[in-house]
Amino acid sequence: MSETRTRLSTLAAALLAGAIAWSPPALAETLTDALIRAYQTSPLLDSNRASLRALDENIAQARSARRPQVQAGASAAGETDISDFPFDNSAQVALQASLLLFDSGESKAAIESARYGVAAGRASLVNVEQEVLFAAVTAYMDVIQALEFVRIAQNDVRVLGEQVDATNNRFEVGEVTRTDVSQTEARLAASRGNLVDATGNLEVARQAYLAAVGSLPGTLEPPPVLPQLPPSAAAAAQLAVQQNPAMVAARFNERAAVSDFDRARSASKLSITASSQVDYTWQRVSPNVAPNTRLTNDSYNLSASIDANLPLYSGGRNSSLIRQAQQVLEQRKFEVQDSGRQVTEQANNAWTQLEVARASIVANREQVVAAQIAYEGVSEEARLGARSTLDVLDADQERLQAEAEVVRARRNEYVAHYAVLRAMGLLTVEHLNLGIESYNPDIYFRQVQRAPVGGYDTSVVEKIRQRWEKP
Repeated sequence: MSETRTRLSTLAAALLAGAIAWSPPALAETLTDALIRAYQTSPLLDSNRASLRALDENIAQARSARRPQVQAGASAAGETDISDFPFDNSAQVALQASLLLFDSGESKAAIESARYGVAAGRASLVNVEQEVLFAAVTAYMDVIQALEFVRIAQNDVRVLGEQVDATNNRFEVGEVTRTDVSQTEARLAASRGNLVDATGNLEVARQAYLAAVGSLPGTLEPPPVLPQLPPSAAAAAQLAVQQNPAMVAARFNERAAVSDFDRARSASKLSITASSQVDYTWQRVSPNVAPNTRLTNDSYNLSASIDANLPLYSGGRNSSLIRQAQQVLEQRKFEVQDSGRQVTEQANNAWTQLEVARASIVANREQVVAAQIAYEGVSEEARLGARSTLDVLDADQERLQAEAEVVRARRNEYVAHYAVLRAMGLLTVEHLNLGIESYNPDIYFRQVQRAPVGGYDTSVVEKIRQRWEKP
């Protein structure tokens, strides 16, 4: 028993030392600090911002169909027959330009679809922002909860250690039996095991905090006052249906599908394109009448045309594209309905969990008071011989469990409160007033929506390529 007690004590001390070694002695970290750091360092947010910028380019690409298309071409040739060497050479350079005049609304529908796709992407980015901030809140509260559990376990080990000493003293004077001593020592060993478990859970919570926030937690301040919520679950669910970013994205995706359907229909209708071309041709010939005499000929040619195209039969491809677009539209319509159900469920479940946590806090605090009184009473009765040592240990265990339930309920209240905000689409940097500049998707959108030439940085690609090509 003594050897096991020593091993448990050593393990608990080692884990606890590792868990608290990171705590700085200076400024404490607040929940706002954690949220800001999570927002500013999240690779998931950076990834989705890049995805949104890629969506912005769809508008530039759709608009390019309405702009002049200019291209240059060149060709060279040489020919001869066996009786006439050397080669007769020719070269041609051409500059061609075309402009779409009419396409039955296909390009307009493509632009509208791209716009709605960008709007859906922005809503999805807000949803990711909410997930990042919610993960930070959860990690913050989990660390605080784990620290409280460690504190409770340490206190339990201290109290039971004192009880073991007291029980041994009473055994020596014949007031209790060896069974009482063994029961107390067994409970102390279990308490030390609980301390090891609580300390391990603290380390797990720290690593989850690192993943969510981007750094290991320091000394954490108690959580601040909770943000204000609507007066009822129904009001929260109504706001969720209106402004939850997943719901907003689903609506924009549906509108994009409508535009895609229009575009598919327009592809089978009339289109008119104007084009022009300038050619320069150079030839060098070797006439039979004058050996070793070379002649050259230059010519220029300018042509212009207006071409109309009306697909009559495409092997069923155009009709298939229209049917496909219609089924995608059906899919998007049902996704809107499903999103409405999901966000309503999310809001109602979060609200229910919040109410349960609040009620649990009240009930568990009352239980803590009652359990403390019971423990003190049983301890006094045991001192007078009216209660057994096991009764004292059980009363102490009930008191500790009540304290732990209060800690757990407070953590659940905070997490559920922010889950309600997330369901309503309000768990954002702006709504929480974090005091930092948030990402502005309009900056890149304004840079590329008119389809400018260039604007890319090949050095970034080369750095990534070199990283992967290193042996």
